[in-house]
Amino acid sequence: MIPESLQRRRPLRHVAFAALCLVMPHAWGYGDEPAARALPADVQAEVTAIAEHLSKVGDPSPALTCDKAVENARWGVETMLEVAGKNLRSGYLSQADHDAAAPQLKALLAVLTTEDCAAATGERRAFYQCMSSDYNHVYACGKAHPFDP
Repeated sequence: MIPESLQRRRPLRHVAFAALCLVMPHAWGYGDEPAARALPADVQAEVTAIAEHLSKVGDPSPALTCDKAVENARWGVETMLEVAGKNLRSGYLSQADHDAAAPQLKALLAVLTTEDCAAATGERRAFYQCMSSDYNHVYACGKAHPFDP
């Protein structure tokens, strides 16, 4: 079960996959090189549950609000980059995994603007609409509505 505090947080096909790989590469037992530190079994189970929760869109059709969507999306990407840095420094994430995914997230962060949202069409617009809800995570919206940054 996901704690309520995590469910209420605000929380790109290739970018979304890279994002999840960056913050939780060993949640499903993959990664280019083994992490220096392994998670205890109970913590690994929680990581897997959180990863599965974050990969699902919770609010499928919120009204498009560009300011809110950009705030949520940028917050999510910035948080993933921050967590990845901490995991790298702590030895839970390999340098190779970090180096493979971080540039894609930084590229996405660079395009997440209210101007981009206002001009968006197709899957890009659907992504921003998805991100207009505080109950959706950038990974889930990117997976559901992939677009090239």
